[in-house]
Amino acid sequence: MTATTAATYLLYIMGEVFDDLTNMKLNKLLYFAQGYYLKKYGRPLFDNAIEAWEHGPVVPEVYSAYKKYGDKPIKEYDSNMIAEITPETEDLIFDVARQYGRYTISTLQNMACVAGSPWDQVYHGEHSHIEIPLTAIQSYAPRRCNATTSGRETEEP
Repeated sequence: MTATTAATYLLYIMGEVFDDLTNMKLNKLLYFAQGYYLKKYGRPLFDNAIEAWEHGPVVPEVYSAYKKYGDKPIKEYDSNMIAEITPETEDLIFDVARQYGRYTISTLQNMACVAGSPWDQVYHGEHSHIEIPLTAIQSYAPRRCNATTSGRETEEP
């Protein structure tokens, strides 16, 4: 699967409910989805690289696909791509959307760029665009995504 397919599914399930699904927010959600998928299944959700950019993790292909929207919400997507989503992928992406979709972009950015995070480990200043290793994303991600009303993630026992 490509990151663009995962992004399309996020747009499909979140687009009508959230009016703040911008390119930046979409990229942060993909970063979290990749981490949870890696932790749960031991393989990447998508094969595209995630890079450390100034405002957090970015999938360059997804950024390029939606950059025409600037900082405005993305309202259009290719609905034909949704057919590529498997049930396990659908469930995980839906959980990430429930867990993180309600947060503002600044909150998501703070969560993704916290000291010690994979982004923090590789980011070297403005315009560095360094790939974040999948091993770093996998080891940093919690074991599962719990969409709780408290907004806190919990670990499995």
